Amino acid sequence: MIERFLIEQGYSKETKDKYRRVLLELIDTVEDLSALDAVDLLAFVDRAEWGNSAQYVALAGCKAFLRWRYGAYHPALQARLRREKSKRQRRLSADQALRLLSSFDPSTPKGSRDLAIASLALDTGLRVSELCRVTIANTDLTRLQLQVIIKGGEWGGAVFSQQTAFYLSAWLDRRRAFARADVETVFVSVGGTTVGKALTRSGLQLTVKRWGESIGIRLSPHDFRRTFAVLTTQNGAPSRVVQIAGRWSDIEKVELYTRELEQSAITPYLPVSNLLR
Repeated sequence: MIERFLIEQGYSKETKDKYRRVLLELIDTVEDLSALDAVDLLAFVDRAEWGNSAQYVALAGCKAFLRWRYGAYHPALQARLRREKSKRQRRLSADQALRLLSSFDPSTPKGSRDLAIASLALDTGLRVSELCRVTIANTDLTRLQLQVIIKGGEWGGAVFSQQTAFYLSAWLDRRRAFARADVETVFVSVGGTTVGKALTRSGLQLTVKRWGESIGIRLSPHDFRRTFAVLTTQNGAPSRVVQIAGRWSDIEKVELYTRELEQSAITPYLPVSNLLR
């Protein structure tokens, strides 16, 4: 029943995994789901080890499943949970981003590949799974754009700079020596027991973590998505343009990521210095 629900809703793989874990536990915990009320559902998700964000996601998954299974009048659908304002989320400053790009050795296959990945992530804000899914056939180095299956299972576009295209081109030249004949993705493994296979989500997460360690910071793939939003905004891009380019369905996520802009970002726009020009 859970699998049918997940398939019919068309969720992304990541969302399916999250909801599946919660729903399996819900079914194991609650004897009669049809009689579950809002208080009981809130008690089910109220776990300190989950944290507010995980509780919010768990509640959303449970309510979606109950609505699908029992209809819009199920009593547990009245459950509400306030989503707390998250703490400042990690991102790269401009100096850190430049230091990271400078840390790769493009004369080596791994350095060339990693430079291309990091540059593409900064320019596009692609999620970790999306970076792994980018294919050669859907990447146009002349038009500086690509198409990839994004969160939700739909096609989404991204544009990148001429410099990133240069890094990608250099990597693709080296890729020929590693990629297996049946692998279509741009990024492949260059070491270990999986040489030539498509780079995986977990593999890229570990790789990015090591990038951060090499320059003395904590780093994850999603930090690049937040960095994309902040740096493009600092560079003068309107929030609507950032939203479209980053493939966000609404402006709220852009505002969330950019709310921590340094106050010094206002400097070029201060009244007195502009009056005296």
